[in-house]
Amino acid sequence: MLDRIAESLFWIGRYTERAENHARLLDVYYHLREEGSGEAEAVWKRIAEAIGDCKLYEERHDAYREHDVLYFLTLDLTQDNSILSCVAQARDNLKKIREQLPSELWNLLNGFYLWLKGVQLEEVMQQSPHRFFQRVKEGLAAFQGTAVSISLRDESWHMLESGRYLERSENVVRLLQSVSNIAPEKRKASYAYTMAVLKSVGGYEAFRRLDLEELSLEEISRFLVLQETFPRSVHFALATFEQHLKAMRGQSDRSSSGLERMIRLAGKARSELGWLDRNDITMETLTAVLQQLLHTNRQLGEAVAKTFFSPGQEVIA
Repeated sequence: MLDRIAESLFWIGRYTERAENHARLLDVYYHLREEGSGEAEAVWKRIAEAIGDCKLYEERHDAYREHDVLYFLTLDLTQDNSILSCVAQARDNLKKIREQLPSELWNLLNGFYLWLKGVQLEEVMQQSPHRFFQRVKEGLAAFQGTAVSISLRDESWHMLESGRYLERSENVVRLLQSVSNIAPEKRKASYAYTMAVLKSVGGYEAFRRLDLEELSLEEISRFLVLQETFPRSVHFALATFEQHLKAMRGQSDRSSSGLERMIRLAGKARSELGWLDRNDITMETLTAVLQQLLHTNRQLGEAVAKTFFSPGQEVIA
């Protein structure tokens, strides 16, 4: 596999996963804002911090207003982390390597991009933001589901999926960082925020089925970091990332030593989570745990780039 192909596949996985995560988070926080008690600006600032570049936003706007934040985080092509930017970058990468993946995937992603590009924010706000974000989630789920259904399980597939699961791990960490920054005096009454965290990853029913103790930020953080059987937990994402790297043994023409080092690094990250006890994650330790996980995700991204990409290319977005 050529460097440019490996890089494009990896970033297709990352950008499509990132766009879906952003749509999930915005949908939940949008309704949280509607159910709030006069703190709309604080809620929109919180979500802007989780997804976008607040410094860039504040250079353009003097307050965190609904219309401005929604546009900035969904349809602003000049903002690299907006939903439209993520989809556009995934599409651009797929366009470069269309011969590597089934044509049906290009048709799905290109059609979805053209629809999203034609969306007007005023129409979204007049009708239903929930329906809009649902459409975004469904479009990206169709792309990912089709890829699962018809792609050969070759090196291209494993590279695509490794990008997706590494991105998922990082998004969960950033989400928890955003919510953990709520002031301690407000956190005790932050039921709405903790519900938003679970719903944004589709984890409310799974959390309840596991009969966990209480619906607190501390308990939810343990669930989203350590739960081995929930597909959107950090542990599950890193374990799956490691599995895709291992599957490339014998398929990849890369230096075996470079690939093995990357597998060991991923295994170390997954193993450290496995040894982490539930009681090791408390409100006092959560910040340090999340910071370490973010550092681990960056290390893994850099390792992928060093092993598979051309020198000097993008490592993380």
